[in-house]
Amino acid sequence: MLWRERYRVAACGILVSTALLAVLDFVARTDENPPGTSVLYLALALTLSGAYAAFTDWNRLAALWRLIPALVALLGVLGAIFWAGTASTAYAGTGLAAAAVLILTYVGFALPPGSALFFSPLVVLVLLGAYFSDEFRVPLAVPLVAVPVAALLAELVSALVDRSLRTAHRFSSRKERLTRLEDVLRRFSRPGSLREAANEVAEAAIEIFDVDRATVVLRDTRGNLIPVTLGPSSDEEPDEETARLVAETIGGEEPRLVPSGGKQHMLVLPLPAADVPAGAVVVHPLESDDPEFSLDLARLFGTQVGIAIEHLFVIDELERATTRDELTGIGNRKHADALIQSLEEGDALILLDLDGFKEVNDTLGHAAGDQVLQDLSAHLRHCLRDSDTSARLGGDEFLIVARRAFADPLAVADRILIGWSNSGRSTTISAGVALHDPEVEPSMTFDRADQALYQAKGAGKNRAHMWYAGLAGRPAPNGRTPRTV
Repeated sequence: MLWRERYRVAACGILVSTALLAVLDFVARTDENPPGTSVLYLALALTLSGAYAAFTDWNRLAALWRLIPALVALLGVLGAIFWAGTASTAYAGTGLAAAAVLILTYVGFALPPGSALFFSPLVVLVLLGAYFSDEFRVPLAVPLVAVPVAALLAELVSALVDRSLRTAHRFSSRKERLTRLEDVLRRFSRPGSLREAANEVAEAAIEIFDVDRATVVLRDTRGNLIPVTLGPSSDEEPDEETARLVAETIGGEEPRLVPSGGKQHMLVLPLPAADVPAGAVVVHPLESDDPEFSLDLARLFGTQVGIAIEHLFVIDELERATTRDELTGIGNRKHADALIQSLEEGDALILLDLDGFKEVNDTLGHAAGDQVLQDLSAHLRHCLRDSDTSARLGGDEFLIVARRAFADPLAVADRILIGWSNSGRSTTISAGVALHDPEVEPSMTFDRADQALYQAKGAGKNRAHMWYAGLAGRPAPNGRTPRTV
């Protein structure tokens, strides 16, 4: 907080003040009146207060410790009055006026603008009380002239210090946030999916804007929205207000600050891309005394992240182009090899082969055969779960990886075969299924599925066989025989 920095600046002023008070004490006294110790006590108190302020962390007791400068100043005024009352010299009033000026200037150093004016009436009342007292000799000009002048001087000092500190704080904060942005963008890696990208963007937004919660919504090439929220209640869907702001912002160009109560705001910024609206980010609660820079930072962040998301779209499109079969639109042999290597425990590998495909090519021509392959690819996209993936091995052979299908590995194959048979096609499908064992290489699982496929073909086609040790015409370990459509 700025006031703590002001308090530390005031510590330097205290040392100067105590030195001047010591000089005034020496000048005001004569040889007939040996130097007193009251001003030394005052100087010591102010010095200790300044040193304590300079080296103490005020975070936990911020509100309470704001009172210390005013209390020390009040003690300083009382000490100066005592000093003036005990000094038998014509210069005592001058010294008291100088002390009042220095003490109120100290308040101006330590606290925000307005504090010295607020505190000066109390100083005037104390000095007037001493003036009407018989014990102390306080000139009337001190409370009526010196204190108002000192208060105005303190306010001028306070305003200059406040402006200087705010400028320095703003510059330091801007530099820190730009450095943080540069560091975050440098660490921003190319994610494997849009959901991973949304998570990275949310984490980056929380770090850069120093907020508790960030909601990121990305839009894929098909127009689907992918929302991710990090922070408190991150498992919840975006609330109605956030969803509305996101809908208004996607495809926009300028970030904006939306008041959300008190000094808090919601920062809403689009993530632009050249061809595809990348999405939008909502961060809150944002407390900023530099809103213009926050918007500039948001523009820079949105542009850089938007470019990164756009690159993700382009790279994904290029990868799909190199791993996509041109005829069927699903994965090609390269993609099939990658799927085999990605097998994990509980995954099922399914190999499909069209029965009678050669007859279609020989009797109806290759165009008809190509149409059958395209129809089968469309059928696979319709039958498979979201977690399952298909690819074309070549010719009329297809491969499917069914994730976490250990409960019933044949269920996916059944669904494909039955659906294709019920569609009235002239061809049928044979399938071989193997459940991946993590103790063997993925290539071994492929060989097992291939063996099961040949067994299905040899058993009469239009059926699904599952590999298990010693299959050769014996019941499956679960007591079921190989399935036939």
